[in-house]
Amino acid sequence: MKPVLNALTLVVMSVGLSGCGYLFGEDGYFRDRGSDYQAAVVEPRMTVPAELNSKPIGDLLPVPGEIRTADASKYRVPRPQGLSVGGDFSEFSQQQNGSERWLLAQRTPASLWPQVRQFLSDYQVPVARESATLGEMETGWLAFDSDADNPLMRRLLTAVGSNRRTDGQEQRFRVRVEPGVQSGSSEVKVLHMQRAQGSDRAEWPTVSDNSNLERAVLAELETYLSQADGLDSAALSTVDEAPAARRSSLEQDGAGNPVLTLQTDFNRAWAAVGQALARADILVDDLNRSAGVYYVNPQQSASDSKPGFFGRLFGRGKQADNAQAQRTQIRLTPIGNRIQVTVEDSIDTSSDSSQARELLRRIHDNLN
Repeated sequence: MKPVLNALTLVVMSVGLSGCGYLFGEDGYFRDRGSDYQAAVVEPRMTVPAELNSKPIGDLLPVPGEIRTADASKYRVPRPQGLSVGGDFSEFSQQQNGSERWLLAQRTPASLWPQVRQFLSDYQVPVARESATLGEMETGWLAFDSDADNPLMRRLLTAVGSNRRTDGQEQRFRVRVEPGVQSGSSEVKVLHMQRAQGSDRAEWPTVSDNSNLERAVLAELETYLSQADGLDSAALSTVDEAPAARRSSLEQDGAGNPVLTLQTDFNRAWAAVGQALARADILVDDLNRSAGVYYVNPQQSASDSKPGFFGRLFGRGKQADNAQAQRTQIRLTPIGNRIQVTVEDSIDTSSDSSQARELLRRIHDNLN
């Protein structure tokens, strides 16, 4: 009986293989027709009988004048050429979104901070206050009339504007170095403030008093940094003086639930949390940007392979379908000028405190 079964198995396999060849082989019905054009023949142009009127018709698909003889072998698509990087590529560029402007630098805040501080020193701008932790510097007050010999004031005078007065006025700037949206990048923002000489106004405005001066300082800073590529930033500051790589803190709310706070806007916080989840190897099942929610599975690594065709066919993918109803939500909530990141089982239920804190800690450790 066993030899009969073996023979029957060979017959079935041979029939199946021959059937596959009939369907998918070079002569099969579903064969690859990608190289059929090489055997195409250029037919003579169609002529219209002399007794009929015709309008000239151009070629819809012109054929090149030089046609090489087709090769009988199968055509192989060549590899694409590598992108060439231009020699005029700059690490610094000015960006604008509405009324907001900043200088984008393809460098980390820690390496950019000492160079920005050196810029103020070289331009003889006094620094009244600086915070390396916040990545923020405030200049002293300068006037265009009494400080006419100051290098920065001379450069900015033409950018004041024709309808703005400079006599009897004094200026100061706040320069802030922040982490960029992309990993390894930074953003430099400038805020300008103006007051009458002798005034006691000290509170910084929400937007620059003169946007032209804000733009001019960013342009001067861009030129300075582009020309100072060889500047050794390590010699300008110590590690303790470098600004914090991220402006975030892991705290607790009034109910004792862990909360990750980001001192930035929603767009940058959303991108930063998404990058942190990828670096932490946390699987993101789904996301809803309008609601500010990442749906994650902390128990499964993002690098784990999904079940194949036969795994899904025989039910291995059902476990993932059942787990979707219980997946964890990472919610970003704007509150004032900061973003709070919380972990929830649903919109009304907070996750376990210890598990939530561990998940937020992994995100916090992998932020820019």
